[in-house]
Amino acid sequence: MNIGSAIKNLRKQKGFKQTEFADKCGLSQSYLSSIEKGRKEPTLSILKQIANTLSIPTPVLVFFAMDLEDVAAPKRDAYKLLEPSLKAMINDVFISQ
Repeated sequence: MNIGSAIKNLRKQKGFKQTEFADKCGLSQSYLSSIEKGRKEPTLSILKQIANTLSIPTPVLVFFAMDLEDVAAPKRDAYKLLEPSLKAMINDVFISQ
């Protein structure tokens, strides 16, 4: 799972600069940067703040953070097949402006 990368990508898609976004989330820019770079793991309450600021449900944020390694080996082929369609659909519903 790469939650930091997902946060960074979604933040950029929503048009937020890192400093502005950190302020809206009630975080310091350096802490947000550490999360985005994978050096810090955010708590669930911080994930909720971030998702709320992105105007998306927290599970959507977590879904975009999933990596193939997060899926059980016997289900990876199905995940690889479904992932592009699911991400596109979720992006259309929750991310696109």
